[in-house]
Amino acid sequence: MFTSENIIIRKGLPEDAQDFSNLSLLSDPVFCQAIFGSGTRNMLQNLFRQRRNLFSFEHSYFIEVNGKKAGMILGYDGKSESGETWRTGLLMIKYMKLGFFTKILSLLKALSAVRRVKDNEYYISNLAVYPEFRGNKLGTNLLVRAEEGAKSCGAEKMALDVAVNNQDAIRLYNRLGYSIVGKPLRARISRKVFTFFRMYRKIDVV
Repeated sequence: MFTSENIIIRKGLPEDAQDFSNLSLLSDPVFCQAIFGSGTRNMLQNLFRQRRNLFSFEHSYFIEVNGKKAGMILGYDGKSESGETWRTGLLMIKYMKLGFFTKILSLLKALSAVRRVKDNEYYISNLAVYPEFRGNKLGTNLLVRAEEGAKSCGAEKMALDVAVNNQDAIRLYNRLGYSIVGKPLRARISRKVFTFFRMYRKIDVV
């Protein structure tokens, strides 16, 4: 177990792009590859380096242990989603070029599988910790930090999507006060079927 003196959580920076793509692919490699194909890693890095899009470093926090990056979380509120969705799409076209149009059906199906983020919600898009650092509650620490950011945005509850077969993650979120709401959403992308639960947690107000 690491001591708190050895752990820091900080805002993401453009130079964290490689770790962002690595950790994003760790969190759900099959889903990412199904949507974006072989260029996923480069596209995630390019999006992360840019401001004002839903994959931007501006929406991320990184956790470091003894000076080494151990994990990250990326999230945003409903207002950011409304204001940045179009720019995110335009940046995808820029970086995927003609590949965007071959993947547009997959992108549309992915969007249909994710409920819109409401104005009073803060959505956790990505959360991952490198394997060698797992089991030390670093993911929990990142979620706590993200909730602090959510409060500053005026959000009233946290939201996230989790694969229905990811029972370890579901148990973790349950312990942290998240509950499944509504029926699971399904999407068939690149001949694969993905099914998600949307989970919510009311933000504690002190």
